[in-house]
Amino acid sequence: MSKRARMSIVALAVLFDLGSGHHAAADEPNADYAGLQKAVLDGKDVHMVLDLAACQVQGTDKAGPTVKGSARFDAYMVQADGTIAFANTHFTVRADKTPVIEFLSYRVRTNGKVEMRNVVLNPATFAVIRESAFDCDIGKGVTFHW
Repeated sequence: MSKRARMSIVALAVLFDLGSGHHAAADEPNADYAGLQKAVLDGKDVHMVLDLAACQVQGTDKAGPTVKGSARFDAYMVQADGTIAFANTHFTVRADKTPVIEFLSYRVRTNGKVEMRNVVLNPATFAVIRESAFDCDIGKGVTFHW
C-alpha cells in the first residue's frame, strides 16, 4: 500500500471516528451552526479563525495553548446527525528539524460546540507521535466567515 493510500485511510479513520461515542445534542440548532450549515451546503468559501486559548483541553477545565490561526477548507461533510465535519493535513518540519505530518480535524455539532483534534504523524511510518483534542464553541475559540 502506498504512503498516500495509508495517509488517506488514517485521515478518514480520524475524521469519521464512528466509535467516538460523541453525539449531537438533541436541543435546537445553534443559530451560528445553522448559518454555517447553510454556507457549507450553498458552497460558500468558508474561512475559520481559531483561538485555542479560548477553548478547553478536551476532558478538562484547562485552557488550550496560546495558538491562533485561520484556515480555509476545501471539503465539508454534513453527517446524518447534523455534525459538520472537515479536516486538513500538512507536512511541516519542527524546530528540532524533525519532519512530521500534522492532521487536524474538526466536528461542529448542531448545538454550536466544536471539537478540534490534532494528530502528529511520522511521515515515513504514519506512527502517531502526539495527539491532542480541544473543545470550543462557535463564537468562543472558533469563528467562521464567508
